[in-house]
Amino acid sequence: MSTAPKNLPRFIPTLTEVVDPASLTSLTVISRPDVEAMVTLVQQQIQPIFERRLQEELDRLVRAGVARQWADISTRLQDEMDMFVRQAVIDAIGTLAKAKTPK
Repeated sequence: MSTAPKNLPRFIPTLTEVVDPASLTSLTVISRPDVEAMVTLVQQQIQPIFERRLQEELDRLVRAGVARQWADISTRLQDEMDMFVRQAVIDAIGTLAKAKTPK
């Protein structure tokens, strides 16, 4: 003799839809996927990511190149300015020395 469980759920889901087995045969059979179509679809989906990464890499390379050029130019201009100031001081001292010498 089987006894009914005491704590049954208040609402039990029930199947209310009747499935006709004949309708199952009308489902479209999935054919072998078209490789080229899938490749194209994947490429379209990743293209924005690729372009963003390419732009980021280009920006990084440009910044690095500009930084190197800036450092080179800065060093060269600093050297030129040092030589100019040194020459100007030497010329000024020479001019002062000539002006102080009695004639």
